[in-house]
Amino acid sequence: MSAYPEFAESPRDAVETPVELLVVGCSLSVADGFANALRNQGQAAHLKTAETADALDQQLSNDSCDMVVVNADADGLSPVEAIGKVRAYNPTARILLVCERPDDLRSMAIDRGLQDLIRIDDEEHIALAVRREHETLLLRQETAQLKRQLEEAEERSNLLVQSSRDAIAYVHEGMYLHTNQAYLDMFGYESADEIDGLPIMDMIDAESRGAFKGALRKVGETGKHVEEFRCITGDGNAFNARMEFCPASIDGEACTQVMIRDQSQNLALQKRIEELTSKDTQTGFFNRQSFMERLEALIADPQQQDKGHALVQLSITNYPAMRETCGFGCAEQMLTEAASVLAATATTAHTIARFGDHDFMILCDDEEPALEIAERCLHNLRNHAFKGIDDSPIKPTYSIGVTRTDGAEITAHELINRSCRATGIARSEGENRVIFYNDQIPGDTGHLAEADAAVVKQIDHALANDGFRLKYQPIVSLQGDTRENYSVYLRMVNEDGSEVVPDVFLSPAQDASRLAEIDRWVVRNAIRELSSHRRDGKKIIFYIILSRAGIEDDSMLLWIVDCLREFRAKGSWLVFQFRESDLRNALTPAKELISGLKKINCRIAINNYNDEETNGLLKHLAIDVVKLSPELMRGLASDAAQQDRMTDINRRLQEAGYKTIASGVEDAGSLAILWNVGVNYIQGYFLQEPSSTIAFEEEQEALP
Repeated sequence: MSAYPEFAESPRDAVETPVELLVVGCSLSVADGFANALRNQGQAAHLKTAETADALDQQLSNDSCDMVVVNADADGLSPVEAIGKVRAYNPTARILLVCERPDDLRSMAIDRGLQDLIRIDDEEHIALAVRREHETLLLRQETAQLKRQLEEAEERSNLLVQSSRDAIAYVHEGMYLHTNQAYLDMFGYESADEIDGLPIMDMIDAESRGAFKGALRKVGETGKHVEEFRCITGDGNAFNARMEFCPASIDGEACTQVMIRDQSQNLALQKRIEELTSKDTQTGFFNRQSFMERLEALIADPQQQDKGHALVQLSITNYPAMRETCGFGCAEQMLTEAASVLAATATTAHTIARFGDHDFMILCDDEEPALEIAERCLHNLRNHAFKGIDDSPIKPTYSIGVTRTDGAEITAHELINRSCRATGIARSEGENRVIFYNDQIPGDTGHLAEADAAVVKQIDHALANDGFRLKYQPIVSLQGDTRENYSVYLRMVNEDGSEVVPDVFLSPAQDASRLAEIDRWVVRNAIRELSSHRRDGKKIIFYIILSRAGIEDDSMLLWIVDCLREFRAKGSWLVFQFRESDLRNALTPAKELISGLKKINCRIAINNYNDEETNGLLKHLAIDVVKLSPELMRGLASDAAQQDRMTDINRRLQEAGYKTIASGVEDAGSLAILWNVGVNYIQGYFLQEPSSTIAFEEEQEALP
């Protein structure tokens, strides 16, 4: 520990920056003593010596030294001569005088303005003084640099003030010290000479002068202050100005800066940004996100609670086929014309939005006949002569769904679900249909058995009231993946709190066209849960299963994007799982959906891979993860042939670049085999059954 603890607070730069020390008139051994004392005190030092006048001249000519120790007792070199030579080369050098009897030379040291006078044999004191002067020297250099930077900053500030679009003035005791041209222009003056000697109060309306004086006082009390005043131009015209006051100084004199910001460009830019972010550029309608925000705000408004609202959803049913037949440009022109027809027809609607690639949403209120608007839109579209598709063998067809709130409590998402349901029913009943759907007229369960209709009613209640529950089953890495992977499952909750497994409600849901709505519920709530855990710092990945209805729902991708944006989540946190049979039966829409999901950095998994039947799908789809069929786990622990088959399948998949998951792990024997096979992940009831909570660390510790 240093014997000089007071230097523990010395600036780190001073200690680490070496002292360039020149010792004059001392032998090398004596000079080394000074340098060693410095080093013992923790100060880096570089030593140079000069015992004669010629040697001193050579050292000074090579390097203008800042820190010099002069021996007043040196033979052949007087201290006055040495000090004179040093000052001639470097007037700001820090000079210490050392000798055997300092008291005899005190007057000379004072007259020459030396920094200290010390006994030559007191090495520790000399080192202490050198360190002090070295630190002072660095501070002087830093101060000089800061002064130069301040002068440059003031010069740049003056240039910025003069060129600023904002009106800026500097005021002292109510009088102008300085103004820029923008300030003069705002008040109708051509030059600063016209306001020379003019009090700023003369430019403030009489009714605002009291408040203006108070604002000037507040600057001295609280610093920056903003307030609006009525101002008067040189021509006597009045205008309102929002003024910002803050303390300032000009040439060292304290004053107040008054700024009136130029809002013209900001307002125009803000308006343009709002337009770009809220509108669809092709149609000019509100985009999906903006429409959802407006719908949610409308439904949440207490003043709107007693009012009914209706949604008209119009889908160009065969748009994908038209795009393939006529070409992209022709189909896009047709869509733009269709938007023009809708805008000209639904003139009294609150909001018209482009809700999907070829879906539109029209929001109406109690006073607007939604069904009439829907029928009129359909009539005008069917009778419109679309340019560019006269020779096309395919003409556009439409499906329209209408639903109302009727004043009942309902969420924006449930209202959207109902409109999508009604549109789906219209699509299933044929071309150019309009279907009205609400709680009293469900319209799509009449063909179901009584028990299934009851289940569908329970599903509708669960969709409207968050009557579902998510479950999570860990997917555990065997290859060192530190992320926490979970497969997401769904349960429906009965009135008594018991859970209904999907096997009970998925079939009726499919028959009643509810699967896509259920998928949307799962996606939104899973992303919300995932985002919450990610904010807590957990590296969680969710595997979410989409049904065939979700694959065929051309608004699903936009729904996923909306949910990611709503909960500030990232696509890279999600892996979407698809059943092998669903992909096979809906290959074309699956390709489009997977392509879109990859663009937002989601990964794709295929379930129930069993080698022989599934290989063809992998060639057509951009799959990242392959979840092996539970069939491959049967007898794995005891069947050597099954083990060889699993090893071969896993090897080929990994060589092709796929990650593999062994699902259906039910026993410790199979787990040991899978470890040796080299699969990437395992999942099954042996590890943990689906749970309502996420506790990844405990699960990992429980593994053998």
